[in-house]
Amino acid sequence: MRTSFVTSADGTRLRLAHWGDGARDVLVIHGLAEHAGRYEHVGGALAAAGLSATVVELRGHGHSGGKRGHVARWSDYIADVHAAVATLRPGWTLLAHSMGGLVALDAVRDGVLPSRLALSNPLLGVSVKLPGWKVRAAGLLSRLAPSLPMKNEIDPTALSRDPSVGAAYLADPLVFQTASPRWYTEMLAAMARVHAVPHWTVPMSVYLGDADRVTDPVAARGFAGRIGAKLTVFPDFRHEIFNEVGKEEPIGQAVAWLAEEAACATG
Repeated sequence: MRTSFVTSADGTRLRLAHWGDGARDVLVIHGLAEHAGRYEHVGGALAAAGLSATVVELRGHGHSGGKRGHVARWSDYIADVHAAVATLRPGWTLLAHSMGGLVALDAVRDGVLPSRLALSNPLLGVSVKLPGWKVRAAGLLSRLAPSLPMKNEIDPTALSRDPSVGAAYLADPLVFQTASPRWYTEMLAAMARVHAVPHWTVPMSVYLGDADRVTDPVAARGFAGRIGAKLTVFPDFRHEIFNEVGKEEPIGQAVAWLAEEAACATG
């Protein structure tokens, strides 16, 4: 893994992690509370397929600047994507997981145009069981205490059937267990914007675990069907399908689909 840094529009410093030196670039966007190191095996698989992978650590994540688990405006994430895209060569593709999928879709809606977009359990609905008081108070807290750290309610056992994944998640010093009220209300607004888009021109492939208890696989399946995306569902897979028992299959399928675009582009 190689690393570099770029600066987002408001001056926030973002870390990029890189694998491979192929002729085609793939940008990877992680989920909430994650960082690039959790995608080393994905970056390696992309590199082995002859691609160049770049993971952008969004603000508030990993070694990038910003408050953990907080964003003042969802558009700040979109600005981070623009900063990462500026380092890529034409014809780049995009792979995004969970919250990263919502960021990716909102960025495409905003004019970011990868040649292909692969989504892993994208955040198009919420399956995490949130306390009712949090849901009811979210709007008020977003205005009065927007950056207040609150438990994000993500259960590490919901990530994978492999218990070592949850254990490593809990032990990882770069992973956090919070999200702010403003993050939550901005996330809901971003979901509404994405679901309201009537037509998408970027080819998409959606990979879902039907036992996901973090994001809502039913909402994601409905989205994929409505827009005519290529859909693959993995029975019994939980939220992090690239860290699941049998992860080689979804990783292989996603990498092959992105590499297929590269092969087409190079003739």
